[in-house]
Amino acid sequence: MKILFTTFLACLLVGTANTAVFAQNSNKAFGDYYQISIYHTSGKAQTDSLSQYFETAYLPQLHKAGFSKIGVFMPLANDTSADKRIVVWMPLKGLNDLQKISLNNDCPKYKRLENVILTAFEKAPHYKLPNLNGPKADHIYELRSYEGPTEERYLQKVKMFNVGDEVGLFARLRFNAVFYAHVLAGSRMPNLMYLTSFDNMATHDAHWKAFGDDAYWKKLSALPEYQNTVSKADIILMHAAGYSDL
Repeated sequence: MKILFTTFLACLLVGTANTAVFAQNSNKAFGDYYQISIYHTSGKAQTDSLSQYFETAYLPQLHKAGFSKIGVFMPLANDTSADKRIVVWMPLKGLNDLQKISLNNDCPKYKRLENVILTAFEKAPHYKLPNLNGPKADHIYELRSYEGPTEERYLQKVKMFNVGDEVGLFARLRFNAVFYAHVLAGSRMPNLMYLTSFDNMATHDAHWKAFGDDAYWKKLSALPEYQNTVSKADIILMHAAGYSDL
């Protein structure tokens, strides 16, 4: 089993659509790894049952296995969407941690599961816990996913975050970013994802207005090298579950 898992990891790192990312960083230590699991459910009853399982069984199981700072999020769209979701984010000490993550036979039913494995950006090698004010129930987490039309264009978008210091711009404007990362394995690639957080929706809207009005952003986004780098962008606005570590 260990040999098979080691082979899987080797294929994951070599065969991913982001191979060039590793070639560029071959002489640098990697930062954090993350897993994002998106559980799709068919209705509120299924969502509530799965959430209760996470609170009473799955998170305690993960904590006992040495995992911490696990985020469990409910998209705001769950209120009106037929496809209701639960998003679980967890930092990993290394890819070998994937062997320790499993649901057991007691897990309630869900419609579909997506797992995404990520590695942190050079400019943001480690996750940061958000520093938020006000009631937890008001906090907004925004998960963004940017797919590139080609690997070359994708790498330019990554360069925009690192060399262009879009990461630094988010920090200056106090977006309370939790992580920025490449997708190593997932259903949509090449792709990057990042998670920002806000005290409430009004603060979220004010931050993005400041971002759009920022002189540095206007200059950076106008550079020819950063044009046509995103073919599809997904935005998920979420609240943290009451039992979430974040």
